[in-house]
Amino acid sequence: MDSYNNTICMKLKLDGEDNKAVRTLCAICYEKQKTYLKLELDLKKSQRKENKKDKALLEFLYYENKMLVGYLGVCNFGGDSVQISGMVHPDFRRKGIFRKLYLMAKEEWQRISKAEILALCDHTSTSGIEFINSIGGEYVSSEYKMCLTKKALDGESIHKQEIDSLIKLRLATSEDAAEIEKQTSIYFGKPLNEIEDKEAKVVNMDKEDLENSFIQQGNNFISYMALLKEEIIGKVHISIINKEGFIYGFGVLPVFRGKGYGREVLLATLDILKEKGVDNIFLEVESQNKNALGLYESCGFEEVAVMDYYVIT
Repeated sequence: MDSYNNTICMKLKLDGEDNKAVRTLCAICYEKQKTYLKLELDLKKSQRKENKKDKALLEFLYYENKMLVGYLGVCNFGGDSVQISGMVHPDFRRKGIFRKLYLMAKEEWQRISKAEILALCDHTSTSGIEFINSIGGEYVSSEYKMCLTKKALDGESIHKQEIDSLIKLRLATSEDAAEIEKQTSIYFGKPLNEIEDKEAKVVNMDKEDLENSFIQQGNNFISYMALLKEEIIGKVHISIINKEGFIYGFGVLPVFRGKGYGREVLLATLDILKEKGVDNIFLEVESQNKNALGLYESCGFEEVAVMDYYVIT
């Protein structure tokens, strides 16, 4: 590795040695404070591999005497916002390191994107929240990270016991791209005109872009359409990284809610992940979404961390 004595460097991707250094720093911070860091290193790696056009994936590293003591990552996973998260070694705090990383990152993302900036911080990190407040961050929401309990993971599938289940999951194809984008917009509360604008953009995308954005990419990204008697009623995405399964983008169209279909879709998704031999299954849900929280808890998920989101003005 090159010498980075008291130097900040920006990279479009982490090499193997940098990746190891970031993970080591993350482990040190967790050991000292028991705070959760949402760095998404594996997800960003897979996204870079599959979509080389994405420029909103940046890494900022602060090395002192060849040791990584500060890190800030910038990422975008398809929404209208860019997310930032990072950390500083506990022994090197109160020296302005993270502020330097932030200012360098801010200058760069403003050059390449006008997207809204969201800063992520563990709900229990007083130093992180203090810094976000100092740069004008405004709290907008929180989300729970939930993990399927070992008992539920190892237990017999409830879904398979439901012989009369009418819900089926099928792999999405490029022809489902517009429907997936529309549903994503609905679930995240976008105005109708924004949904229509997104649909128009999807229609005009070429086939390769459609497949890279929405459809199967090995185990790193798999999309499923939820069907009720061959009618699409919802969708779900999964990924498997280092034998850990993740569920996201899950939803059922409003007209089909309140009938137990969401539970069936979730249980069918768990079956797929279990069959793929994952060691853990995770998902994230907004803290205000009481219906979803109740559903996940009833299926065996429990809270392991709370992440706060702040918009940077």
